[in-house]
Amino acid sequence: MTGSRSIGLAAALSLSALVATPLIQAQGAGQPSSSPAPAGAAQGQGRGGGGRGGNVAFGPPTTPTRYDDYTGFTKIFDEKTFTNWNGERDVWSIVDGMLHADTTKTPGQHHIHYTGPGAVMRDFTLKVEVKLSATGANGGIQYRSRLLHAAHGGSIADPLGKPLPASITTMAEAVAAGITAAPAARGGGPGGGGGRRGGNAPGGGNAPGGGNAPGGGAPPAGPGAAATPNPCVGEVGNLSATPPAGRGTTTGTPTGNPWQVSGYQFDMDSANQYTGQLYEGQGRNIITSPGTIGMLLPGNCKILLGKLPGDAKLAIKAHQGLAGEWQQIEIIVRGNTMTHMINGQVMSITVDDDPLARAPQGILSLQLEGSGQIWYRNVYLKPQDFPR
Repeated sequence: MTGSRSIGLAAALSLSALVATPLIQAQGAGQPSSSPAPAGAAQGQGRGGGGRGGNVAFGPPTTPTRYDDYTGFTKIFDEKTFTNWNGERDVWSIVDGMLHADTTKTPGQHHIHYTGPGAVMRDFTLKVEVKLSATGANGGIQYRSRLLHAAHGGSIADPLGKPLPASITTMAEAVAAGITAAPAARGGGPGGGGGRRGGNAPGGGNAPGGGNAPGGGAPPAGPGAAATPNPCVGEVGNLSATPPAGRGTTTGTPTGNPWQVSGYQFDMDSANQYTGQLYEGQGRNIITSPGTIGMLLPGNCKILLGKLPGDAKLAIKAHQGLAGEWQQIEIIVRGNTMTHMINGQVMSITVDDDPLARAPQGILSLQLEGSGQIWYRNVYLKPQDFPR
């Protein structure tokens, strides 16, 4: 444990130093600077002091990166058709160039995943713009995910698994074909809405990261039974916090929805209580809260490495449905470190140092549940093919 933690800790601390600068927080807010370089800069002024003057090309950056700089990115949603996307066609629609879902009309968890070139991705940067309804929306962007339902049989090794028959494009068609059972009434069960975060079911537990068994919580102890030792004792973090009410009936098993996935998620909700955090559906549940830097360790331990400067949530624009402003989301994944950003502000950084539970690869899926609406547009992906 010590070795794996030290590697991840170094990565997280270096990222922490990066996000503490105003530069990253201003990302997308400025234009490229045309100011001339300071006199003497081209000659490497200051080279002899402490060794920090040198070649200006290696000095600190001075120009914020523009969000709409898509150099090296590929637009993976053509805004006209469902080409290279697979989801419930009676829930997901294309409206004025946007992917749209409405759970006020179709309660439950609803996913649509990317199936085009490079669908199973490892390291990447994703940019996507999102709008949520003012109330009720509970959604997210899931990545390094896999299709859970037995009809697919997806796994970390084979995230897409088997495809559904081409004729199956709605839940009603899946039920009629005997692929799954009819969804239960809203509020839980196969295909049901339910909350998905927290609770005492496996995958939630009373300790962040999900109890004492990999991927889930420990079963309730009988009367007089000795408490199960907490493997995270001695680590930093709130290990006894009870998750907030209404945020989960996650059971660690798939619902009856054939399009459901499990994996890392950039979380979003209308109230912005969870927007920007890292959540793992049907897995380790809430992992890294907005405004924090977290780490996952073997034994289902989660620790808090630190907090980001200021109030990260101030960067989130008010959700007002289509009348509101677009939220500019960026997800940066390198190795076992995941960075979530919104409107130029880093929202959370996570280092997953649990080799048994982490996913080195997976698919991208857009999701909505609750009782609200969501719109996605400008979905851009840049894979990073680093040697391993």
